Amino acid sequence: MLKKSQPNERKEIDAINVLYETAHAEYGSALEMLAACKKSANASIAYGYFYHSKDEYTHTSKFFKMLSHRGKKVRTKIAKSFRFRPYSVLSKGYISKHGFLIDYLKTKDFIAFVYTNELLAKSSFDKILKLVGPSTEDGQIIKNIMDDELRHHGMAKKHFLKYYPRLQPWQLRVYKIREILKNKSRKFHSQNMRFLEIIFRPIYNLLSYMIGTIFVFLDVSKFRREGKNLMAISTDSVI
Repeated sequence: MLKKSQPNERKEIDAINVLYETAHAEYGSALEMLAACKKSANASIAYGYFYHSKDEYTHTSKFFKMLSHRGKKVRTKIAKSFRFRPYSVLSKGYISKHGFLIDYLKTKDFIAFVYTNELLAKSSFDKILKLVGPSTEDGQIIKNIMDDELRHHGMAKKHFLKYYPRLQPWQLRVYKIREILKNKSRKFHSQNMRFLEIIFRPIYNLLSYMIGTIFVFLDVSKFRREGKNLMAISTDSVI
């Protein structure tokens, strides 16, 4: 018989999973903006990147707090599986293994990335807001973050109008479609990795048990070198 608490726990796990992925996305954005700040030769633009990065770090911290609060409502084993690991931004695709975007994208393409992703982020936060509830404390935090994302989008748009006045609307739509496809591929990759982990974890555990059992029956007395003259040991021996 299923426990009555399980449906509620399933709901919490769904919310934790979404917040967990979003925390990685925000952390990745913070790193990208900080890298752009360091590469910028224009003081005014570097200043904008710096404060954009600062906002993204703040968002990441807020998502961690929400995760910590919700992690207490589920079993410890489940909560531990959502432990944040900074290098996961690489395996999850939020930061490219080839380097930061500013390192290999043209400035125009990089600004287009910021422009479209901030708008897509706002759309994602609309869904998160429904998940956590707009009238909750978490809901108010999400609303504040959404305001920041729209401000970032507006700053990128202002940059476009100033430095690339000939940029056509269809070009921005192409950028948007490209980022939507990238986001979907990241989600597909993440879901499949979780599925493969479910399949292969029992196999890994079985192999570990079998290897451990074999080691128990191994005679390792020949490898004990305490009190022996190492110079007298055969050169063919393994120390």
